Amino acid sequence: MADEDAALADIVRSSHDAIVGGTLDGVVTTWNRAAERLYGYRADEIIGRRAETLYPAGCRAGEAVVLRRLARGEQLDQYVTERVRRDGSAVLVRLSVSPVTDGTGKIVGVAAASRGVRATAGDSHTQGVLSSRTSHELRTPLQAVIGFTGTLLLRLPGPLNDEQERQLTLVQESARQLLSMINDLSRPGGG
Repeated sequence: MADEDAALADIVRSSHDAIVGGTLDGVVTTWNRAAERLYGYRADEIIGRRAETLYPAGCRAGEAVVLRRLARGEQLDQYVTERVRRDGSAVLVRLSVSPVTDGTGKIVGVAAASRGVRATAGDSHTQGVLSSRTSHELRTPLQAVIGFTGTLLLRLPGPLNDEQERQLTLVQESARQLLSMINDLSRPGGG
């Protein structure tokens, strides 16, 4: 097991993706070299600080929602969003976040892997930022709709009749289609 842990640590350290670990309340606990290159902070400057240091002011509420959803064990799709580097400049990143579990399966933290996104030919930087912010703001409520309808369809709050189940299934399928369209449009070169 120690050899596996050491090998995994080497992979994280060597990755070209910025890999950041954090607590469920948003405190940075791990920071690899690629994160140093992408965001400009050395590990000793950011570990122990709140990850919201990297969030533009307009994105903080949405990121808090993401943390709460991960704490509940929800799986989230990759998304494009904006982050703030140490020098104050903005950077667009493709972000993948996952809950981190301990040996018993209890969620104990969050892992985020990110990579800078370059605008495609013909796109201005401003249009890319607007698109990423808009797509992120659209994804959050759609993912909530998908999650809530899933909870209802599992009958966790109580029984459903056939018509309620049919209607909820339609709502969930529509939300998934919209989410897929937003994901396609937010990819570099999408649309």
